[in-house]
Amino acid sequence: MRTPEPRKNFVPGLMPEIFMLSIPAYSNAFPKRQRGVVLILTLIVLVAMTLAAIALVRSVDTGNVVAGNMAFKQGATQTGDAGTEASIAFLRNGGVGGIAIAGAKESYQDHPISNNDGYYATAQDLDMTGNSHDPKRGLVDWDLNNCNGAVANGLASGCLTPAPPVAAGAGNQVSYIITRLCSQAKSPQDSNNNCVTFLAQGGQSPRRSELKYGLDRRFSLIPIEFYRITSRVKGPRNTISYIETVVHF
Repeated sequence: MRTPEPRKNFVPGLMPEIFMLSIPAYSNAFPKRQRGVVLILTLIVLVAMTLAAIALVRSVDTGNVVAGNMAFKQGATQTGDAGTEASIAFLRNGGVGGIAIAGAKESYQDHPISNNDGYYATAQDLDMTGNSHDPKRGLVDWDLNNCNGAVANGLASGCLTPAPPVAAGAGNQVSYIITRLCSQAKSPQDSNNNCVTFLAQGGQSPRRSELKYGLDRRFSLIPIEFYRITSRVKGPRNTISYIETVVHF
């Protein structure tokens, strides 16, 4: 920068001093052209955030569906005892005439389908769910459609008929099948029959817990059979739950 020079014909004290400044001139250069890199990066980030939001929404929806299905599954399982109670009532009182089935001669044979009670006097090697197509295993006709043609196609050895479904509340329907745990449809005391049994207590020992030879018998000699009750509960959203119980009388 140049040093300012005093103005000519300047009279000190009469007028202010004025300096002339010499300012260099600068040329205005045009800005560089924009390449749009920031815009591209912004769009990429926006797309990533959108995909993340969609994934989060789908995850929340899936979690709600899973939680709802679990709730229906638990509800169906809790109502499965309705089939167990109905089976026990049948074994105690019988389906016709109030005759007790458990331990009686009526329990020595499979009941025909016409009885419509789902009772079988022999243990069955069954695929209760119907998912296995082992031809050596039988199926249960839960949906009353002849086991969906599995027997006719050689996919199962038999198709057992359960008791008709009954309402169990909350939109659930429960069906059950009873099988006596014996190898043959005979008396459990038959030498050719093999049953899962136990000896019931026949009275208390006079010496309580003391066990010695020669004391009174504490268990009866008549074996009592076990019965396996399998219930299937079908509820809302096609929820299916299986409950299995083993009882004796």
